Amino acid sequence: DNNAYQLASADLFFTAGLAQYTTFFADIVGLSGAPPDGEIGGLTLLNAYTARLIQQNQINLREAWLRTELFSQKFSLTAGKLDLANFFDRNAAANDETAQFISDALVNNPGLGLSANGAGVVGVFDPKIGFVFKAGLQQSDTDATNLSDSVYSLAEVDYLARLPGLSDGNYRAWFRNDNSGESQQNAFGLSLDQKLNNTFMLFGRYGSAEAGDDRDKFYSAGFQIQNGLVVSPQDYWGVGYSQLDLAAGDKEKLVEGYYNFFVTDKLRLSFHLAHTLEQPAGAEEAGFLVPAIRLQASF
Repeated sequence: DNNAYQLASADLFFTAGLAQYTTFFADIVGLSGAPPDGEIGGLTLLNAYTARLIQQNQINLREAWLRTELFSQKFSLTAGKLDLANFFDRNAAANDETAQFISDALVNNPGLGLSANGAGVVGVFDPKIGFVFKAGLQQSDTDATNLSDSVYSLAEVDYLARLPGLSDGNYRAWFRNDNSGESQQNAFGLSLDQKLNNTFMLFGRYGSAEAGDDRDKFYSAGFQIQNGLVVSPQDYWGVGYSQLDLAAGDKEKLVEGYYNFFVTDKLRLSFHLAHTLEQPAGAEEAGFLVPAIRLQASF
């Protein structure tokens, strides 16, 4: 059962002086209905649409920012109300809840630790040689009393690889630090996606986050199929697995598969089936099978 939907998203472009490009982006989201997470109460969300959402049944301004590009578009600076997950820990096969997996563990790494969108800034340096360097910070707490509270800082290095005999692959490594607790907490993670050919793509993630005297661990892996083994030439499908092991002893294992049908140039329909196994520390494990249908309209 998945009743959440995205109402609107706008991306407006205009040019400024000195051949610099400036972009204004606003993401306005309306969600209605009760997602399955309210009943299951898992470690990660089965409905990624609700991630970092302030309140259901209201129109929310999820993001609003300005980006300017400098130095022949090799450096970009973005500032405003941000979702750092849109800039860091990206993945070509498992990063878009509107078109790929719908479970949040297969959209972003839980080790990022972002709880809410907030004011922030991101700088991206792309020298066009295969490497990309990113750094950003954001306040991720709507209840913070001053700008120095709950500040998340992230740094990442991306590498576009063209391995012999394979298609393109993206390899990313990030490091995160935040001061939302009584002490500084850090985390690091990896994200990779590698095309074996024009049909088959592999993906994977790893994350480790500081949690008291120990660390939380996260793993995910899977594949995406397109341009073959599909009903229609423009269909694609994927299968993913994720596992989260908390330092407190709680564990979660999740498997999701989806098939995305091409209907028209502006309309796509996808069917999902997820199974999650929740293992709370000191309690009996519980498994849930969750089907979902998603209709995506773009305009």
